[in-house]
Amino acid sequence: MNHLLPVIVFLLISGCGGTSPQQKANAIPVAAVSFPVINYDSCKKQVGLLKQRCREAWQHLSKQEKEKLFVSTVTGTIIRGWIGTPWSFNGTSEKPQEGSIACGYFVTTVLHDAGLKLQRIKLAQCASENMITTLVQPKYISRFSNVTLEQFIAAVGQQGYGLYIVGLDNHTGFIFNDGSDIHFIHSTFVGTRNVQNDNASVNRILRQSHYKVLGKISADERVLQRWIN
Repeated sequence: MNHLLPVIVFLLISGCGGTSPQQKANAIPVAAVSFPVINYDSCKKQVGLLKQRCREAWQHLSKQEKEKLFVSTVTGTIIRGWIGTPWSFNGTSEKPQEGSIACGYFVTTVLHDAGLKLQRIKLAQCASENMITTLVQPKYISRFSNVTLEQFIAAVGQQGYGLYIVGLDNHTGFIFNDGSDIHFIHSTFVGTRNVQNDNASVNRILRQSHYKVLGKISADERVLQRWIN
């Protein structure tokens, strides 16, 4: 992937700008490349340009390289713009820091704006397990019933680096395993009641959910192909 990094740096820096104090405080570490967002519309355009530039080399990349490119784009650009955006049950905002956004809409909007074609509204409104099974192939989906949070975190650790969608009893969000830490990135209805990048191993919502569905979207070769096209 190293030969692609200069392209990523040029395109994303030129479109996504500098760092606000709040974004510095909520920075998400990314194994490959990550940049904060201050101009969201411009950043989305730069993501499109990035994909266009990478299509020609796509077939020559390993699956691991494709996954890292996808994960870096989602976590290093699009997600960062949403940190701190208010949550509400009926929130449907399409732009960070404006209005509010519900947990399901947060997941589908981030993926949509990162360049993955999907039915943003329809998927956001359905049960999180249905959303996951619609987006991710069964072989990349795991289900957990009445396991401890520690057992769940260990399972995510075993599956390794990548971006996951997690469906809970009454909530949904992203799990991001950056190779060293495991993050729960979600529009939370408790505490701060906004989009947060939390330490998954101590998150109360994850701990209290009896049922968890985990879809490793970044490992799904069909998703990766849909994303680049």
